[in-house]
Amino acid sequence: MKLKITKYVTILFSCFLIIGCSLKSYSQNKESVFDGHTIPTDENIMFYIQKNTNPNTVVYALNIRSDGKINPKHPIEVFWRRYEEDGRRKKLGWLERTFAFDFKVKPVKSKPNTYVFSLVAMKKKKVYVTQNKSGSPEVFMKISGKIARLERIYVMVDDSRRIQRVLTMELFGRNFKTGELIYEKMVKN
Repeated sequence: MKLKITKYVTILFSCFLIIGCSLKSYSQNKESVFDGHTIPTDENIMFYIQKNTNPNTVVYALNIRSDGKINPKHPIEVFWRRYEEDGRRKKLGWLERTFAFDFKVKPVKSKPNTYVFSLVAMKKKKVYVTQNKSGSPEVFMKISGKIARLERIYVMVDDSRRIQRVLTMELFGRNFKTGELIYEKMVKN
């Protein structure tokens, strides 16, 4: 009898190990959408957006004043990194700002040096930004119902028409305490 219980415990433990490793592998495979894309290295980067259609990247950066605090008049800068060309920085066009990458930002009254914004493409998702003790950007939002440090977004678009149509947006963040990947895939209608 004792041998049977030991055998079942061993099988059960093995199953948990296999499932755990599979979930970790599945989680890492989600990030493979970024393979072949350049990671931007701009100063005060908050997060970035990359698409399936080309290597260019939309960068969101914190605008820091000379005193080290966030500029309250213009707290966030957004721009292209044109990796398809020579990596140059370029302003977003009107169409890109109006329908995709722009944002509305306002200060959080109860938290000094903290701002809340939402992207045009994700109006219902609130994103918060502040600075950590060393002055670096801290960006957080709910991803899959959990508060996470937002790192990057991947957008799958259909570019078969004159104006690209967003099919999915994949949010990638990290748990503040564990560093574990937190992921959410939003399917656009």
